[in-house]
Amino acid sequence: MTIDNAVSTYLSHCTNTKKLETLTLKAYKIDLKQFRIYAKGKATTVQELDKIIVSGYIESISEQYKAKSLKRKIASLKAFFNYLEFEDIIVVTPFRKIRVNIKEPRSIPKALSLFDMEKLLSHIYNEQSQKIAAIRNTAIFELFFATGIRISELCNIRLSDLSIETQTVTIRGKGNKERLAYISNSYAVGALREYLSVRPEADVPFLFINRLGNQISSQSVRFYIKALGWAILNKRVTPHMLRHTFATLLLEEGVDITYIKSFLDHSSITTTQIYAASTTYKQRQILTTLHPRNRIRISRE
Repeated sequence: MTIDNAVSTYLSHCTNTKKLETLTLKAYKIDLKQFRIYAKGKATTVQELDKIIVSGYIESISEQYKAKSLKRKIASLKAFFNYLEFEDIIVVTPFRKIRVNIKEPRSIPKALSLFDMEKLLSHIYNEQSQKIAAIRNTAIFELFFATGIRISELCNIRLSDLSIETQTVTIRGKGNKERLAYISNSYAVGALREYLSVRPEADVPFLFINRLGNQISSQSVRFYIKALGWAILNKRVTPHMLRHTFATLLLEEGVDITYIKSFLDHSSITTTQIYAASTTYKQRQILTTLHPRNRIRISRE
């Protein structure tokens, strides 16, 4: 089978059988296209793709990308070859004889302070117009802060997923897994209720729609959050930062990290534990007020 045909077959499998998310499929397409360009002239069929070609490709992209992007690109290629082996298109994947160990530096997630969130929310409510877009954007911001939801998850919420009565929303996460999120904050519930009261009738089933009546795009949501951050805080703010803020502020309030793992839909507690390093405000508060040294009094002679 030619490389091009194999890639097309695999992507079709990812779309129709695995039902992968749009962003994941887009990443796979980009990564596999890059590999095809590298392999051109070296191999025509997937049976010709061996350890030498794959190792050479990994070495070539290692010089171009940071650890996180590099790991994703290699994972995309590895999944492709695993599929080919499973379907008996190739005898064995070249990765059986390739060892890849990429250490990704652990960086502390950027989050906003409670004071920052207060400023943003104050602006949103004090400056909010009666336009549908403004009411919708308020509901979006409140839902981000109430649930720690991912931007792709937010854009894919359907009207039928939201229940104001039970204050819950069904979220489709990574791998199309469903989870139930609770919207216990009265401001978030109020913002969503107000948006539902003015949301125009549309042919699409999605909760958040644009002025044309189509599903709102992640690009539009990012633009709104970015513009809000620069206007009020004079710094870059992203939807993912709101997710980090949700987790960090809950930790500062003393919420058990295992609950936060569940809220964020993390598969491993290790991923969630990175937030523990970012709760600097709470750490400083504890050391300032509760450190035993405060009870030791020494009189100088």
